[in-house]
Formats: sequence, structure tokens, C-alpha cells
Amino acid sequence: MKASKILSAVVSAAMLGTYAGTTAFAADDKTEKTFKYVALGDSIAAGFGLAGGELADDPALVITDELLANPVQGAYPAVFTDYLKNLGEEKGFGVNGTNLAATAYRAEDIEKVIKLPGYKGEFATNILDTYVEEGKSEVLVPYHDYFTKYLTEADLVSIQLGGNDIVMSVIPDMVYGENPVLKAAGTSLMLTLFGRDPEIAIGAGLLILQENKDNITADDFIEAASFMYNVSQNADALVDESAKHVKDVVKAVQEVNGGADIALVGMFNPYRTEESSEAMKEDIFEVLGNIYTAAAKLSAANENELTISGKPSVNYINMLSDKVDEITELKEVMDKYSDDAELEELLALVGEYDDMSEVEELMELVEAAGGDPAKEDVLALMIKYDDISELQSVINIVKNYDDVSELTELMAVMAKYRTASDTDTAKAMAEEIAAPIALQIAGRNVDPQMKRLNEELQVIAEETGAVYVDVYDISPEDDFDPHPNANGHKEIAGILYDNLSGLVAERAAGEPQVQDPDDNNEPADTRILGDVDGSGAIDSDDILYVAAHVFGLRPLTEDEAKYADIDGSGSIDLMDALILATYINLFSF
Repeated sequence: MKASKILSAVVSAAMLGTYAGTTAFAADDKTEKTFKYVALGDSIAAGFGLAGGELADDPALVITDELLANPVQGAYPAVFTDYLKNLGEEKGFGVNGTNLAATAYRAEDIEKVIKLPGYKGEFATNILDTYVEEGKSEVLVPYHDYFTKYLTEADLVSIQLGGNDIVMSVIPDMVYGENPVLKAAGTSLMLTLFGRDPEIAIGAGLLILQENKDNITADDFIEAASFMYNVSQNADALVDESAKHVKDVVKAVQEVNGGADIALVGMFNPYRTEESSEAMKEDIFEVLGNIYTAAAKLSAANENELTISGKPSVNYINMLSDKVDEITELKEVMDKYSDDAELEELLALVGEYDDMSEVEELMELVEAAGGDPAKEDVLALMIKYDDISELQSVINIVKNYDDVSELTELMAVMAKYRTASDTDTAKAMAEEIAAPIALQIAGRNVDPQMKRLNEELQVIAEETGAVYVDVYDISPEDDFDPHPNANGHKEIAGILYDNLSGLVAERAAGEPQVQDPDDNNEPADTRILGDVDGSGAIDSDDILYVAAHVFGLRPLTEDEAKYADIDGSGSIDLMDALILATYINLFSF
């Protein structure tokens, strides 16, 4: 067992037999004892945005040796570390703080960083290359070695994760899917979320549409609208998944260092005022309205259905309406037979076909087998299609989206505003298509999710032995940047200190042992040498236990004896009692 540094020094002093030796140690001990704090989190804990300037130049963007040596000072881990250093000066211990928060990382990414040596973070890689500049992700290195080094030595680890898993949940599906309209919309949304001006966000999305202008179809347009309508359908599932990943991070930290205390920091609603939420919603409407108006024109152009004035023709709107009717009809039949498990297999089978003739052959087989009402009704709708790819597109929408009813309303809006100005058309389309995602990203839907996530984090803290720290009520801000300003960071640091300063002082006084990562994942032994009776402190009772053992009045148990051989001589004698007495005289609490 590793001996207490304090007692080690007292042993040396006792062996020298000089009081001067012990007082010399007392002065040095304050510099020898070091409490080590490590922060895990995403861009919030990293202090992203505090330095101002361009996105690509933000010092919190990527973890480097330089950043670790000179972390963002306004970020709450740095402020909290300063508070702990003041406490350490008062109580007689040093403090090292290390901020390992990783911008654009989700909870599931942090778990992989801890466990996988070569993991760089796919989400962060894509964010850097897409929204900063092509090739920017080359600066990323696997953070695993950083995490292993500092987590292994940590006394306290704060974890604030889960927000990216929720707020950013819809963006990757849009940007990294196959639908060019969703790619454009997702890119514009991400830039809006990063606080870029709507003009810049719109421009980025329009560039993607232009790059794909010859490939955008009516089906792409309808599928993109379906995605928007259904964006909030899986909110509860997102929270549950996010909480699971946060719990996995806690467990991963405990596997690396079972002796560290863990503070599980809750989330706040990043868009906390009615004004900021409304401003974000209006920006989203402006951005997506322009993207969808442009996509509708490109789709109509590819169908040769643009008017001379550059508007989608009546025929184009009617064609879209017919497609929506077909989707709605198939959806209704599928819902009617929702308890028929074989229908899912049938849809998957048709999804693999290369030609409509295969659908017709399947219909004949079903009828020859005696008939199946569910399959016959579905196949009767399917064989109306002339093109297998068009049918498969409809099937994907029916399978992937719970609600297609609003598509009919969208067609009515497009028909009404077909000849209106682009501005009026964009606004009308945005309010019809983008309302769910605007509510999600502008905080109207995020706030309930954050509250629910916090409830789950409290349960995780109880299950894992972590300390839950509630920061939900930090002061609201008047912008819609999801990152707190300097004042918000200071408030979070203050709440952390109020919740954890007692724990830190107690731990620093006793210098708990840090577990070796290969030590079978058993909890580290935090009992210090000299605490013979296991009371949690070294006092006169421990001297009595040692003396009673030496004079044969009460032999120490095997467990007690491990903490009684203070000088490491291999035997328990009066010298051990003398060293304890000297220690208590000099360092009594």
C-alpha cells in the first residue's frame, strides 16, 4: 500500500530524532500534496466561443499540448480550478486542473476516446471538414493518450455531456445522408446553430444545391419535408440514448481510475429566453425557406416544369400532390395492417427489386398461395407504379416517417404561393415545413429534453456513486449561441465549488489512493497509513491501538496491522506509536 506523504516525512524526521527535521517537512508538505482535477465535456466545458474571432481560429476547437498548457481561462473548468487553488492555499495543498473537454464530441464519442487508442471522433472530424475548412480534421489526433494520462492520476473528474447528443441529433442524419436537399438544409442549420449570419448559412446550403442541381428530384423534395415534419417524433428516445452514453462515460472513467470522485454536471437549456428563442426560430425560417424554395425550383427544372418566369408550373405542383396522395394512401393501408409482421418483410423485399415486373410476379405468387388481405392491398397499390425507384422512394418515406399527413398541407401552400415573390414563398414554405425543427433547435422542444436528461443524470449519479451538480438555473442570456458567456461559465464554476469544495478539502487532507487501471477494476484503497482503527482520520485512538498491540493487551487484526507499520520496518513497535504521536502533535486537524 502506498504510504501517506505526510507520514513518510514524519518517519524521516523521527529517524533523525530532530524537531527541526519535522518542522522543515511541515513547510515542504504544502507543496508536495497536489489535488488533481480533470474536466470532461463538449464545447461548453471547453470554453468554445469565449475567445471570439473566427470559428476556425477558436483555441478551444481542438485539444493540443499547447491548449492543455494554456487552457481557455474563462471556461468554467479553469475558473473552478482557480477557486480550488484558493482553497488549497488556505488548507495546505496544491491543485492541478486539466481541461479535457472536446469540442464537437458527444457522450458516445468520449466513451470511445477513453477505450479506443486510435479513435479520433467521426462526428468532430466531419464537423471540422464541413463547417471550418476541408482538411481541417487533420489537426485532430486521438485523444486517448491524453485521457489515459490525466484520468489515471485524477482525484476529481467533472463530466458534462449529453447536450450534443440531443441538440445536434438531427444534423448528422441530414448532412451525411444521401438526400441533397437535406444535406443543404443541414449544413445551413449547423452554421445557424454556430451563430453565423443567415446570409452565410443560406449561401452554404445553396452551394450544395447547386453542386447537386442535376440530381434533385421531386422525391428528394418530399422526403426532405417528411424528415422536417417528423424531427421531434423521437425526442424521448434521444434523451434515453444520450443518458445511456453519459452513464457509459462514467463507467469508463471508473474503469480507468476507480478511486476518483466524479461530479456529474447537469445541462441547461442553451436557448433560455423567449427573445433568443424567437430570434433563432426566425433565422431558421429564413434559412430553410430559401433552401426549400431553391430546391423546389431545381426539382421542377429537372422535370421540365418551370414557367417562363422561373416558377414551378401548375403541372409540377399537381405531380407533387399526386405523389403525396400515393404516399398517404400506402401509409393508411400500412397502418391498417400494422399488426401484420410479414408486411415489413414484404417492404424490405420490394426495396431490393430492380424492376416493377418483380412486384407483379410477387402479386401473382401471393394470389396463388390463397391470398393474404394485407399483402394484396399493399401490392395492389404498388403495382400502380411504373418506375421501381419511385416506388422504393415512397416505401422509404412510409417506413421511416410516422406522420405524412402534413405533406398535403405543404402542397396547398406551394399551390397558393406559386406565383408570389420568392420572399413570400420562402416564408410560407418555411413556416409549413420547418416548424418542428425550428421549435427543436430554437429551444422550445430542447428545454423539456434537457430537463428530462437532468432527471436521468440524477439517477445515474445515484447508481454510480457520482455527485450530481445542478446548473440548470444559471442566468439566461440574450443571444441564441448554445455556449454560455463568461458570466455563465463563472456561475457554473461557483455552483461546482459550492457542491464540491467540502469533498475536495476532505480528500486532499487524506490523500486517497488512485487505482491502477489494471487492478481488476476494484475500488482503490482510500484509507491512509496510520488510520489503524479505520475511522477516516489519524488520532489518539490509533496510538492506543498500536500501544495495546505492542504490550500484548490487544493484538491488532490483520486489517488493522496493514495501517500500523508506519516506518515500514516489517514489525509494529513503539517507534510506530512515537511517529503517530509526533504526526498528531504537528498536523492535528
